[in-house]
Amino acid sequence: MKIACVIPTYNNYASLCLTVENLLSQTRPPDIVYIIDNASADGTAEIKKRFPGVEYVRLAENQGSAGGYYEGIKLAGEAADLVFLSDDDNLYRPDALEQLEKGLLKLGGRAGAVRCAWEAFKGKEPAEVPDALWSGALITSAVVKKIGLPLRELFLYAEDVEYFRRMRRSGFAVYVIPGAGYLKRYAGHKMTSGWFGRPTHAYRDAFRLYYAFRNEIYVSRLYGAWWKVFRTVLYLFKILVFLSPSSVLAALDGIRDGFAGRLGKNGKYHITR
Repeated sequence: MKIACVIPTYNNYASLCLTVENLLSQTRPPDIVYIIDNASADGTAEIKKRFPGVEYVRLAENQGSAGGYYEGIKLAGEAADLVFLSDDDNLYRPDALEQLEKGLLKLGGRAGAVRCAWEAFKGKEPAEVPDALWSGALITSAVVKKIGLPLRELFLYAEDVEYFRRMRRSGFAVYVIPGAGYLKRYAGHKMTSGWFGRPTHAYRDAFRLYYAFRNEIYVSRLYGAWWKVFRTVLYLFKILVFLSPSSVLAALDGIRDGFAGRLGKNGKYHITR
């Protein structure tokens, strides 16, 4: 089967090169690699010279991860049988893509997607899971044809949560494949603080907090998961003590806009990286 890989990127050229190199050196490399550049200003276009075989698409403006995956999945779903998704700063075990493809084919038609196993996963057999991250997921083009493309108006964060929920509502299951795993996943956007002796994680940047809270509220309401809406609001109270006043205001703006259904890029919260 033909596999197309989609990698959205924004001002992260050095890490992007490592990710592309990692994927092209897989025991089962992708047949096509789409680099979706969200109008980077760091020379990302040089990727065409370093890896002449990749398909490079530069967007006119930054459309966020949602817009990047939207454009990439649209292209890949038409060009290949399977679509592998990756952030621009993840690395995978050398046979991860091979294991994902084998696992997906073995599971048969009910499986719409498979994902890499997270570090703490202990199972030895494929296991159905409620959702997945974009990065490290392999989906079928049949899913794309049936349920369409990601909600690009979410802009940043939770568009993968929404997409996999929509997939499951349409009758496709998502499985984790134990033999497929990560070598490295970037987590530098979050800070970790103690809360009653337990680690608590929160985004460092105000713009990330805005989009994360807005989209979590919106998607949870969209699918009637009111307990998740409550949990999201409660989480803000949990991390209040660790946040600056501007970050608290960003999170509150996000919650308000999530309830109001105001989506798209918010010019008040500028992306840095």
